[in-house]
Amino acid sequence: MNVSPVSIGPKSGRLIPLDVLRGLMLVFMAVDHIPNALQIATNHVFGFVSAAEGFVFLAGLLAGYVYTRKLRRDSFTIVQAASLRRACQIYGYHLAAYAALFAWTIAFTLHTASPPDNAPTLMHRSPWDALWAGALLVYQPGKLDVLPMYCGLILATPFVLRLLERGWRARILAGSLAAWALTNCYVPQTPFIEGVINTGAFNLGAWQFPFVLGLVFGHAWAREEKILPAPRSGLIGLIVIAAGLLWAVRHAFIGEVWPRPRLDWLTNKNNLAPLRLLDAAMVGYLIYLVIARFPRLLQWRPLAFLGRHSLPVFSVHTVVVGVLLSLPGVFVQTAAGRWLALAGLLGGMFATAGIHHWLTVKRPPAPDRLRTRQLWIARPFVHHGKRQIGAANPVHR
Repeated sequence: MNVSPVSIGPKSGRLIPLDVLRGLMLVFMAVDHIPNALQIATNHVFGFVSAAEGFVFLAGLLAGYVYTRKLRRDSFTIVQAASLRRACQIYGYHLAAYAALFAWTIAFTLHTASPPDNAPTLMHRSPWDALWAGALLVYQPGKLDVLPMYCGLILATPFVLRLLERGWRARILAGSLAAWALTNCYVPQTPFIEGVINTGAFNLGAWQFPFVLGLVFGHAWAREEKILPAPRSGLIGLIVIAAGLLWAVRHAFIGEVWPRPRLDWLTNKNNLAPLRLLDAAMVGYLIYLVIARFPRLLQWRPLAFLGRHSLPVFSVHTVVVGVLLSLPGVFVQTAAGRWLALAGLLGGMFATAGIHHWLTVKRPPAPDRLRTRQLWIARPFVHHGKRQIGAANPVHR
């Protein structure tokens, strides 16, 4: 793929495949989060792999590319400051989404004298505990467990990239893979839920691996290094056959190779189990080959626009999903209601992208203010002396 993964703005007239892929992942996740007829084309459509695996990998890929360039241009201190600022931004969006869903749950409960369907239990059973536990990220109910994980991964990014710059690529991958393996061997495949603690459906020990893998590829991309061997037709054929077999098993076109309990363990999503990880790697590699061969396939402007504003779009979508699922009589139980819910959800996502675009274009950060903010936030780490700090990247700034 000979296209920079970083968005270069609407005035250039070019579209970036990564923007389109991120937008497509957002649409897939949104469709999968509410009952509707389109799930037949989005829910594990490629086999034992969902949009979440691709979304986490793309997040690492983009972070690796952007922060590697910043690291080589500026310093580790500036990169660390940028990652901290990005993590604070992610935390802010998560907190806003959590607060909005909390407010909806409390208002609904007070108005109807009963909690809404599918609402996070702690929010209506113990609201005060839900407030502080949510703010401290120890309570991560469904749909609100992705951004906390992303916060931690972004904070670790500068340290991983510094080691990659020192030539530790193999050791980084080995350590990340070992953490994933230990998680699958010794950690239960279900979220830990006890009192106010809910670890969410994404085990950090396992899901860090696709992000770190993305960092490795993004780092190599920024350095214009090729770390994938040239594709061989025989290997591609084997991957196609293996991925096709897993797809057939997932959709029950052929009998199960393993007993159901073992298959469930091998394809568990919470711990990104071995067969799921393998399937995701094969499907991702095939998608990469298709994009590299036919880059114009990913040139759809609406999805690129959605992908460029993925953080606010994802945050708003979690709130809208929570509201829609709390009103099953209106949006779930009838076909018309399900289509209305899907239209409202997707429309809200594009509206959010439009509003965020308008706000960022109308009020871009002033260079002097941005430079002062970078220096202030970097000061607690180490003294870096005088340095010219350019304008930050609009995605990871």
